[in-house]
Amino acid sequence: MANVDAAIDYVLGWEDAGLSGLITTAPDGKRTRFGIDEHWHPELTNCLYYSSMGSVAALQIARGIYDVNYCQPLCIAEINDQDIANKLLSLGVNVGVVNAARMLQDAVTVAGDGRIGPLTLHALDLADPQKVLEDLRTEATNYYDEVVARDPDKQMFLQGWLRRASA
Repeated sequence: MANVDAAIDYVLGWEDAGLSGLITTAPDGKRTRFGIDEHWHPELTNCLYYSSMGSVAALQIARGIYDVNYCQPLCIAEINDQDIANKLLSLGVNVGVVNAARMLQDAVTVAGDGRIGPLTLHALDLADPQKVLEDLRTEATNYYDEVVARDPDKQMFLQGWLRRASA
């Protein structure tokens, strides 16, 4: 079974590789810390997470959010292959849990409802892990290309997204 902490560490490597806890501001004015975006987590706006909270405490909050909001719905702890678990969590954080689940379901040819359950996990257990990873990379690349086709203003993010997709 995949190690949830290792999968979260993988995602943190993309979101804040040095674990600096630096607070950044997106073009929409929303703040991000350890990859946790204020737009998607407004509950953190008034709790000092995006202002004066220390990095150690903020990192613990971020890890908890990654676990509860992303790892649990994506069943990361139930996936046998760590590389697939890492990729799926990274996708879940970057494109949303439902989209990531559908990508996995497409990769293992299960009807895509956007929720990972016993049928998806069973199909994943029977699948070739390398093929699943290749398919997830392709699905992610196609997703990012479609995002930019719909909204050309997001072109500035495409290079980073494609790097993440191919990893």
